[in-house]
Amino acid sequence: GRSLHETDRSFEQIDHIFITHTHADHIGGLEECAFFNKFISNGRKPNLYLPGELIEILWAYSLRGGLEDVQNESMKLTDYFNVIQADRHFEIENIHFQIVPTFHVPNKFCCGLKINDRIYFSGDTQFAPDMVKDNGADAEIIYHDCQFFKGGIHASLEELSTLPEEIRRKTWLMHYNDDFAKHEKEVEQAGFHLARQHTVYTFG
Repeated sequence: GRSLHETDRSFEQIDHIFITHTHADHIGGLEECAFFNKFISNGRKPNLYLPGELIEILWAYSLRGGLEDVQNESMKLTDYFNVIQADRHFEIENIHFQIVPTFHVPNKFCCGLKINDRIYFSGDTQFAPDMVKDNGADAEIIYHDCQFFKGGIHASLEELSTLPEEIRRKTWLMHYNDDFAKHEKEVEQAGFHLARQHTVYTFG
């Protein structure tokens, strides 16, 4: 809710939600969203799009503890959201999405997205150069996660800098560390851009 507050927006303005994986930094606002819509916004249900691999585990391992027992009622995920299973290809308001599975951590589903075959959104992923080239070669813009050190479970700036120049020039880095300011020159020299928090990007 904090980012919504800082940009003068509300959960009431969110109609569609897509989840790439169930790590807390990607689903942390769902409980607040559920409670807000259920009890403040008169039971309004946003559409929650989930890859089939996430439908059961999102509720069982992440949301159930906070949302199940409310006012002496046994609630389910569908009491808060219109749950829609997102197949490998799906549409939201005439925008086409293609799910691109990634490798983030072992034995845990995670995915990125291709949007209208124009935008490639990597989601959380370890460095996979062939995946970036296959999905980003024909894209107009690429959003790729990044960390400023090598190792771990995200692609590093050092690794991403080995991508072809034509890929780097259209890639906007995201999900990076809070100390990004001291890496901005390195990012620019490598040909990348930084996607900025609370900035709206519009595509014609």
